[in-house]
Amino acid sequence: MPRPSQSRASASQPLSISQVQASQSSEAVVDITSYVTAVVKAILNLSCNKAIIKRADLVNIALKGNGRLIGRVLQEAVVELKDIYGYELIEVEKNKTMILCSTLPCGSMDELNDADRRRYIFLYLILGYIFMKNGSVPETIVWEFLETLGIEEQQEHNYFGDVKKMYDSFFKQLYLARTKQVLEGLNDDVMLISWGVRSKHEVSKKEILEGFCKVMNRNPVDFKTQYIEANEHDHVEDD
Repeated sequence: MPRPSQSRASASQPLSISQVQASQSSEAVVDITSYVTAVVKAILNLSCNKAIIKRADLVNIALKGNGRLIGRVLQEAVVELKDIYGYELIEVEKNKTMILCSTLPCGSMDELNDADRRRYIFLYLILGYIFMKNGSVPETIVWEFLETLGIEEQQEHNYFGDVKKMYDSFFKQLYLARTKQVLEGLNDDVMLISWGVRSKHEVSKKEILEGFCKVMNRNPVDFKTQYIEANEHDHVEDD
């Protein structure tokens, strides 16, 4: 341990360039780390209702308006979200919006509370029908299918509740997607419904196929196109 006089002498000496750079580097690491923590927290809070996350909101909420840091901070936040929380940050609109999707295996319906169970059963009915119809269905046909199950758009359902409100929320959360298609000879555009970005990352097509086949008392291999797609999709997700 240096004597007091030596300690005071060394403290009065100017820092070398390398020492200054090391000090600045250390401060930068601390700053970035705090920003990463703030961004991760903001992402988790903004996505608690499976909402779309706006890049601009992250800049305002977590980075105090410092947009120049967002790219670097997001790179580290993505790693933390996946390694610690089991989430994947999926870009929806380049440099503008994103969603948070779980990378963990889907649990059983029995593990859900009653409200979530009803919600996911209704969603899976729609996703399953679309999948069995090769991926894209006119919206009117989707409702015709639901009506065969006693689910009507403008009526409260005794099990699912307000189905129209629930149905609309699936689009806001990107479980479902709408696409306009112009058909020759028709005055009005046809609205097609397909799987949304979130469903493609969170829902197992193999489980959807197996569920529908169980109800219909059929073998999944009877539906060759869907069977191949389901197994390819789940193989990619596993990788």
